[in-house]
Order: sequence, then C-alpha cells, then structure tokens
Amino acid sequence: MKFSAGIDFGGTFTKFALVDLEGNIVDRDKTPSLTRSSAQDVLLHVRGVLESMCMRSHLPYPPPEGCGIGMPGVVDYEAGTVKMSGAFGWTDLPLRSIASQILGCPVAVDTDVNAGMLADLYFGNASNASEMLYVSWGTGLGAGLTIARQVYHSRFGAMGNLGHTRAVADSPRLCFCGIRGCLEVEIGARALVEKAQAEMAAGRPSIMAVQRNLTPELIAQAATSQDALALEILRRAVTLLAHTLAASLAMLNPDTVIFAGGVSNCLPIVRDVFDRELASSAPTFALSNTSIQASAFGQSAGVVGAAKLATLRRPA
Repeated sequence: MKFSAGIDFGGTFTKFALVDLEGNIVDRDKTPSLTRSSAQDVLLHVRGVLESMCMRSHLPYPPPEGCGIGMPGVVDYEAGTVKMSGAFGWTDLPLRSIASQILGCPVAVDTDVNAGMLADLYFGNASNASEMLYVSWGTGLGAGLTIARQVYHSRFGAMGNLGHTRAVADSPRLCFCGIRGCLEVEIGARALVEKAQAEMAAGRPSIMAVQRNLTPELIAQAATSQDALALEILRRAVTLLAHTLAASLAMLNPDTVIFAGGVSNCLPIVRDVFDRELASSAPTFALSNTSIQASAFGQSAGVVGAAKLATLRRPA
C-alpha cells in the first residue's frame, strides 16, 4: 500500500498519522509537544513514534511516499526552513534537511495552516473551491490561501499570520511577535482560558469555577449550558475574529472560507454573533456567494494535509 506520514506540530500536542493516497487515515497517534527541546531531539522522538505506528499497522518504515510536516510559525517552503516558530523557539532552522536525515526519507515542510488546508482542498469541504481562505483557530491563529487551487506561498513564507493582526488597540497583552493586542493574545486558546480564570478570580460566578484544568472545550460546554461568563468570552472572541476577517475578505474575495483548529469548534455556539458582526464589518460584495463552513476533518486536518504535502513535493 502506498502511504505517507503526516506530522502536525502544535503548541500543545504533536499529532501523527499514516495516510493513504485517498486521504484515509490508516493509523494515528498524539503526544505532548516537546517545545523546549532541540530540533534533533524532537525529530528523534518523531521517528520513534512513526516506527511504532508502522510496526503496529504492519507497514514498512520509512513511509514509501515520505513525510510531511506542518509547523506553526513562519516557514520558507522553498528552502524547507523554519524562519521563526514562537511555540518551539526555533529560528532559521533547516528543518527539512534535519528531518530528512533523521527520519530517513524525503520530507516536505510547510506551515501547519497550509498543511491543514490541503486536507480540505483535496479531500474535504473545499474540493470544489478555487480561491479559498483557510483559518486555523487553536493555540494560535493562522490563515492560508489558495489561488486557482494552488497554495499561495509569499516571500519567506510570512503570509497568513492572521493571529498577529492587531485586534485591540489599547490592550496590555504583549505577544512574542512584538505587537500588543494582536488577535492571538486576545482570542487564542490560552487567552480564552486566562480571561475566564481572571474573571472568576475577580468574583464572577460561573459553572466553570469547578474545573481545575480549564480548556476552550470546557468553556464551550459552559456556554452551551448558558453560562453568562462563558458566553461573554466567546461572543467577544468571535466579534474580534469577524472584524479582523472582514478586511481579509474584502481584499482577497475568496469563494470559500474554511475554519479549522480546536477552538473553532466554539464557533457554532455563537455563530449568530459572528455572522452579524461579519455582515456589519465586511462589504456586501465580499460576502456574496461566499461559503463559510467548518473543515471536514476536525482535529485531523493537520495530519491529513501534512501527509498530502509529502506526496505533492518530496524534495531530495
């Protein structure tokens, strides 16, 4: 069987999958991300996980179609270099070269958002799209773009950092990118949790107070139960997201917008607020005949897309 491996590096977890050429997951795994380790140590860990997956699936290692890596941060796709990754603390790292040597197979590297975008572009809800804007909302926020069904790669790979657009002008929250009040530090996963915890510490009542390890998923559950604080946090988040997204829609005019990432699962709970704010912030022409929907792959988009990335380009 022809298959490739997809590795989705996240700020909290790293996900792995063995994927056939039709986009079907043969096996998967997930481990905590080694964000304080060297690239060599991280990739030795990756190899160990992939070898174990291949063994239990009775498949050969290395994967015959290679490995694809989705990386948070700024990635130079052509060079296979991580220019900057705040989550891992890597700068100017020749990741493709190091990974190819340690994993023992051809490797392709792109941003985690661009990798995830490939899953829906080839196998999911954007299979008929031409110009797609793909928004990943999780620990951070990023965006990818296709033009005539081709992934757009900008100079040095810095395009698509939607999360590092200023969303709150007078915010005291400073991001590693150097901006105060950017979207990521206002509505990223950690920001939502910190906002809820701060409000409860100040005396706001909430059913979330019983949770020791609060997560965006638990905030969403509380919002579904009509918890006032949880609803307030999510409504603020999607309002800021809609305001930021509106400018991108006006400029790029995509026919399809796909939302992915763990925190994006909160969107349906307050979709009415998001739609209302987007309609009031974006010009009519930017919204007409534009499909806005969730990824068909949920939490698996990153690994399925990374595996597809490996089959599209396998540099020597």
